[in-house]
Amino acid sequence: MEAVTFGDVEIDVVDFDDVVAAERVIEFRYRNDPTSSSFAAIVVPDGGDWSSALLSVDPQSGDVSAALMADLIGFARELVEAK
Repeated sequence: MEAVTFGDVEIDVVDFDDVVAAERVIEFRYRNDPTSSSFAAIVVPDGGDWSSALLSVDPQSGDVSAALMADLIGFARELVEAK
């Protein structure tokens, strides 16, 4: 898990390979709420690249600012393209 700050929001980033589903998952969780689950995730199918990545947002997490989502997507893209 890596802690990253976007503006004034601290986010825990969890990057892992899900061997059961054969995909890479990059989850985002609010750092100030350790009891919460991820509110968004980028999923890349096994063998895929950034063009096959999908964004999943938990509808129960409430509103997330568009600027924060853009930052998270950019951060995830850097992680995916680095591997």
